[in-house]
Amino acid sequence: MRNRALHDALRDFALEAAALLTDELKAGAEVEFDVVEEGVGAHRAPPGASARRGGGRGPALYRYEPRTGAFIATRWDQLRELAACQRACSELGAGASAWLRVNGLRGEQAEPALRAMLERLYEDATSFGFPEERFERVYGEVELTLYRDAVRARLIAPVTGAWMDAQRVELGDGLSLVRGDAMEGPHDHSSLLCVLERDVPADDPIPTEEAAERFAEVVTAMRLWAPGGVVLGTPGWRQADHARWQPVAIGTASTARGGEWMLPAGHEQPFREFYSAICAAEPDPSLAWALHRFEMGCAQETYAAALSDYLLGLRALLDASTDTGRASFGLRLAALCAEPDSRRDLQERTEAAMALERFAMSGTGGVRIDGESPCELVAEVGGHLRALLRDVLCGYLDADLKAVADDILIESHGEPLGEIEARDLRREPDPEPVQRFERQPDAEPVTFEPELEYDYEDEYEDDYEDHPAPDYEAALEGEPDTAEMEPVTVAPQPVQHQLDGVTESADWGWNDPEDFSAPV
Repeated sequence: MRNRALHDALRDFALEAAALLTDELKAGAEVEFDVVEEGVGAHRAPPGASARRGGGRGPALYRYEPRTGAFIATRWDQLRELAACQRACSELGAGASAWLRVNGLRGEQAEPALRAMLERLYEDATSFGFPEERFERVYGEVELTLYRDAVRARLIAPVTGAWMDAQRVELGDGLSLVRGDAMEGPHDHSSLLCVLERDVPADDPIPTEEAAERFAEVVTAMRLWAPGGVVLGTPGWRQADHARWQPVAIGTASTARGGEWMLPAGHEQPFREFYSAICAAEPDPSLAWALHRFEMGCAQETYAAALSDYLLGLRALLDASTDTGRASFGLRLAALCAEPDSRRDLQERTEAAMALERFAMSGTGGVRIDGESPCELVAEVGGHLRALLRDVLCGYLDADLKAVADDILIESHGEPLGEIEARDLRREPDPEPVQRFERQPDAEPVTFEPELEYDYEDEYEDDYEDHPAPDYEAALEGEPDTAEMEPVTVAPQPVQHQLDGVTESADWGWNDPEDFSAPV
C-alpha cells in the first residue's frame, strides 16, 4: 500500500455505498438479470432481449448475469450524497482520469471513477455486502494505475526529547510520527521521527522547505499538547524508493531543557484531532505573536531566558501594555487559570515571577520564593501560557482574554471592578525626614498707611438693630427688696495725715509703730 489516505477514503465510501444498496434491496428493489449464452461463439444478449445463439457449432449454454451496473447507475444520485463520497473524490484527485482510461472509459472527474470502482467491486454479485478481499484487489489495481510512473519519496527528521508507545501515528496527507526502532534508515533508532511520504515523479523530490514547515507544525502541536523539551533535530534524511539515503539540512542541533515529552498508548486519536485543530486555526496578530513567544521560550536552553518569553506571551494575551493593564495582569491571569479560592496564591506567584524576571535582567528586584526552586516557578508560568494558547486555538476560549477575565471577576465579585491604580513595585519610596522642631511662621510685617475715612454710623445702626438696648426696669423688678433689711455698721478707716518732707510708701501700715523712723 502506497497511499493509506486514499485507501481509507475509498474503503469508507465503499462501506457506505454497500449499506445504502443493501437497504434498497430490503426496501423491495430488485436487480435485473441478463441472459448470457455461453459456448462456441456465444455472446451477451442485449438488455431486454432474449439470448441468441452464436454462429459456432455445439450446444448453447445459458446463464443469468446480474445487471449491478444498471442498479448502481439508477441510484448514483443517492450515492454521491454520502458523506464519504466527497473525501474519496478529493483523495482520488488527478488519478481519476488514469483509472477511467485503464477501464476503457472517458472523463477526468472523480465521480465517474468512483462509480466504475463500485461496478468493478460488485461485478457478478447478487447482493451488496462489503467484499473485503475483492476491495483489496480492486484497490491494488487503482494504485497500479495511479503510480505506474511515480516513485515513493520520503523525508525524515528526528524529534529530540520525545517518545511514544505506539509505533506509528498517522497525521494525514503523508505526514506521520514514527518511532525510530520501527523504521529502517540511517537515523538514531532511539529517537522519534517526523516522516513525510509521497508518491512523486522520479525527477521531482519532496521540497525540503515544505517538509521543514510541516515538521515545525508537528513540533508546535506537541509543545502545546504537553510539557517537555521537544526540538526538531538535525540532520534530516531523504530517500526515493529504495535508493540510498541522502542527508538534508533541516532542524537544529540545540537541546531544550525540561523532561521527556510522552504520548501514552490510547492518546493517538486525540492527539491527531488536536494537531488538525491547531493547523486549521487562524490566530489574530496578538495571538500569533504570543504563540511565537511561547515557542521561543520552549526552545531556550535556560529557564532565565524562557521566563521573559513566557511573560511576554501572557502580557500579549491579556493586553498588559498600559499601566492599568500591568497592574491588573496578575489578577486577570489568576481569574483565568485558578479557582476562586486559589486566585490570591496565583496572583502572588505571578508577582514573584515578575520579580524573578527583574532579578534575571539586572540582579535586583527583591526576589523571594520561599525556598522553592525558580525553575518550578518558570515551568508554572509556561504551563499557564500553554493552557491559554491551547484553549483559544481550539476554540474553547474567546481570543479577547482580557474581556473574558474581567467577566469572570465581575461574576465573582458581583459588581464591576473599580479603576485599578498602578504603582511601582520595584522599589519602595524613601521615608520622609522627621522634623524635630516646627518652625513658626514669620509674623506679617506691620505697615502704616494713612487713615481712611470710615462711616461708623451704618455700623452702629446695624449693631443697634441686631442687639437691642437692655431693659433695666425689668432687671430691677427681679432684685430683692432691701427696705426691711437691718443696717450694717461699717468701721471707719484710719486716716493718715500727710507729713511734710515724708514720702509715702506702700509698705507702711497705718497703725504699726515699727513703721515709723522715730519714736512715737
